[in-house]
Amino acid sequence: MMINISKKNIYLMILIILLCIFLNTREIKESFTTIPTPTFKNIDQTYLNELKGKRIFPFRYFTDINNNILPFVAVTGFFRDENAKRKYYEYMSKGLFIFGITAYKTFPNKELLDTTEGHYERNDDFNYTFNIKNWLVCFKDKKKYGFTDFNHTIEISESDFYTIENNTNIEKKYDFIYICNKDGDNCPLNGWNAYNRNFNLALKCFPIMINTFNLKGLVVGRTECGLEKLYGDKIKVEGWLDWNTLQQRMKESRMLFVPNIYDASPRVIAECLIKDVPVLMNKNILCGFKYINNQTGEFFNDEKDISTALINLLARINIISPKKWWSQNHSQELNYKKLRNFLFNSFGNKLNGILDNIDQVKFIL
Repeated sequence: MMINISKKNIYLMILIILLCIFLNTREIKESFTTIPTPTFKNIDQTYLNELKGKRIFPFRYFTDINNNILPFVAVTGFFRDENAKRKYYEYMSKGLFIFGITAYKTFPNKELLDTTEGHYERNDDFNYTFNIKNWLVCFKDKKKYGFTDFNHTIEISESDFYTIENNTNIEKKYDFIYICNKDGDNCPLNGWNAYNRNFNLALKCFPIMINTFNLKGLVVGRTECGLEKLYGDKIKVEGWLDWNTLQQRMKESRMLFVPNIYDASPRVIAECLIKDVPVLMNKNILCGFKYINNQTGEFFNDEKDISTALINLLARINIISPKKWWSQNHSQELNYKKLRNFLFNSFGNKLNGILDNIDQVKFIL
């Protein structure tokens, strides 16, 4: 039996076959180029466990309350080289859930970066707020730093995750402590630490704090700057301190002096408040301002109004309790739950039950 097929039908059949081949080829290609939707099933648990012992800048990692590693990674600063950027794509390909945290200067806005940052950070074309949807944000004006309606944000800072300390009967050896690590033996004013901790403003305020108010200060990190020659025994300068020693020096101080502006909620603020040490803070700081009120410290702008701020703070320094305020507003349990709920709402059904039996998520410190 012969089947009479017209040329028109033959052309139509060939077109259909070519279309099927095209669609099949496209599907295969996409399977190689599309990043898989994160699920616990396609996450390599061995790979995940290895993250627990690693700390690669600018990434942070997370566990549940029992220290079991979770498939979340936070980007907390600009990539400093191609290796860091490749690590980001590696985490994506491994099925990890990635979100962002504003924890480093003006990150994620590169346009506002200062010249103390490296060439790579200032010229990298990676669009953080476009590629990363979900963020913990500490800035007042989010749009100024690149956030749009596309981004899902919540007001949380890394420095929120502390708990109060019991440090009664600690002898106060210093009226104030200022922390600014060394940039070089010649004490440059344009170094990374000097710029970030606003050492230039600190130098303008020291004469007022020490000579006018007769306060004794401790400067941590800023050696080779001639401060001892200027102020004699009214100031003590120490080099870099390990974490435990630094915490002890905080306990021995009556207040923390923070002239910093380009700091995204420095953790030393929280580390002092939980020890009942109030903070004298630059009102223009990028983040961290939310911690300061009449129970925790005082704001100032520069050397012109620091005297007024000092008078106000010293008048109540022995009756306020920053630690009490912290316990009522920033308990670890409260913030661990807040972070967990943010992650749950951010990634929705993609989590496939990962957080169903977990009510707290914490940083690996």
